[in-house]
Amino acid sequence: MKILLLINWKIKYCDDIPKDLQPSDYDCPQETYWFFKYFKNKPEVDVVDISAPKFIEKIEDKVRFHFFQTFKILFKLNKYDLIFVHGSNSAMLLCALKRVFHIKTPPILDVDISSFHQAYTSGLIHRLSQFSSRTFDYMVYHTSSQWDYYKKYFPWLKDKCKFIPFGVDYNYWKLKTYKDIPEKNQYIVCVGYRKRDWNTLLKAFDRIDIPECLYLIGNPSITCNNPKVKVLPFIPIDELMTYITNSKFSVVPLDDFNYSFGQMTLLQQMVLGVPILAANVPAIRDYINSSKGIISYQAYNVDDLANKMELMSNAKHDFIEKMKKDNIRATQTVLSEKMMAKEFENICNELLS
Repeated sequence: MKILLLINWKIKYCDDIPKDLQPSDYDCPQETYWFFKYFKNKPEVDVVDISAPKFIEKIEDKVRFHFFQTFKILFKLNKYDLIFVHGSNSAMLLCALKRVFHIKTPPILDVDISSFHQAYTSGLIHRLSQFSSRTFDYMVYHTSSQWDYYKKYFPWLKDKCKFIPFGVDYNYWKLKTYKDIPEKNQYIVCVGYRKRDWNTLLKAFDRIDIPECLYLIGNPSITCNNPKVKVLPFIPIDELMTYITNSKFSVVPLDDFNYSFGQMTLLQQMVLGVPILAANVPAIRDYINSSKGIISYQAYNVDDLANKMELMSNAKHDFIEKMKKDNIRATQTVLSEKMMAKEFENICNELLS
């Protein structure tokens, strides 16, 4: 199976496997890219990211889809058995051209991350998404509640789409070790730079009296006068994971949107065995329900979040240890990259058959 993979982020193309990047962030001839390495029958995968000249990237940021990516591959589509698009913004121009000019292509499998750009229901981008998506041969999504949006605005996809949980590679993370730091278990960690409800988190933290500090990592523009709150900027992945693994527990205060986001943050903390307190929002509700190592709170509810933080701060050692084990177990089974790869391989085989 020869797959053309279009992804909606930038990666490093390299000759040797880098030590400082996750498998989804580099392409190296020494190994099959990302989760495709777990396919039973190893495919040949050509990865094309969204890299473009700077002036084109500025235009793409404004129009909100990646058209240069399509130009790079438009005249070599017949070399492949399958086109796998990870991120619908990378499929819009290709599928529009296919529909307008009746271009023959291999089957197109789309992974819709953000409900066709944040679940828009009107406007040019929404109409383009509706127009282009009619040429999808199949679509996968990582948040089950997105189905309600598709059913209403993309009904032609309802019989050729499927919810598959996003998975994390336990085998990759189990080999990682992070040193203990002096403040181990003396703080709560919150990671992220956007789509986080810091307002509710800070109000809840101000309301309670617990021994732990609060570390906010990723958004240096947050302002807070509480001396027990430490704001850190974006930091290298190894340093970030050191902070995460040394925390008492993590808070994932996502905003309430009906599309996929925040799942990578959640899963990376689960695979490292970190107890988690998370907002019960559609983006991660499926994942919360997959592990007893995650306690949820009502989004935007200061009282509920404050009570749950106190609960976890005062929890006994055995309770916290069980949460850690439950989270690791979930990433070895239902939320594993292997399981996700198996589901994708079955779909690929069905499309090619």
